[in-house]
Amino acid sequence: MIMNTADKVISFLILFGLIILAFAHSLHLLLRFEIFQDSSVNMFIQFGTAILAAYYMMGIQLLFHYGSQMKIL
Repeated sequence: MIMNTADKVISFLILFGLIILAFAHSLHLLLRFEIFQDSSVNMFIQFGTAILAAYYMMGIQLLFHYGSQMKIL
């Protein structure tokens, strides 16, 4: 039972990681050129920060999706 759960968790993390890498790679290719004068505004110039930005965007989306269903006491 524990091994079945561990297999599901590992497969979810691998799939989630691949989705994050795919989004980060596509956004990095599309938005890597400096549009703004300040390069600290565009997180997609470098691939490492693109991964971080894609992870944050996915996390915020999940937070708003499930946060709207939660009741605040």
